[in-house]
Amino acid sequence: MATKIANSKVYLTFVDRWLDTLPAADSEDFREFADVTPSIIEIWVYAGILKYDGTFNDLARWVKLKYKKLNRREILNSEIAALHSDIQDLRMAINSGEIKGDNGAARLAALEKELRSHIETSERMNRTTDKRGLILAGADRVMRELTTIFKDDPQFAEPIENSINAIWAKVYSELSST
Repeated sequence: MATKIANSKVYLTFVDRWLDTLPAADSEDFREFADVTPSIIEIWVYAGILKYDGTFNDLARWVKLKYKKLNRREILNSEIAALHSDIQDLRMAINSGEIKGDNGAARLAALEKELRSHIETSERMNRTTDKRGLILAGADRVMRELTTIFKDDPQFAEPIENSINAIWAKVYSELSST
């Protein structure tokens, strides 16, 4: 979906067109943030602070197109499945006599311990991600509502904007340190 604007510049995405409307420093900061941040939700919230009015799906597609993100959950889940399969195979080998019982028991205990560790890590990752996403979504909603409430009052526009930027920085730094 290419869009052509009056100045004859062609935009491949809505996000690219939006980034061109931002001051150069903000646009560069956003691109850098999108590059280093693994969470699309955090990128979405930051975009909202910068007055992005496009859809979440457009932004998610743009991030996927521009920046390669490592899917840690998918990797961890595949490791959990592989460990589970290895444990089953080891049990079958012990039962069939291919591996001696005492030797197999030690290997089995080690694999089960590793599996439990992976499962705990996965659960902790899910809780942390869910918590961060909810906090950031709530903060984003509050900031958008404040902006909407005071949009017609020029006396409050700049102080609200400055407050929103300060709150975003504080909330993000607190969440990044946990």
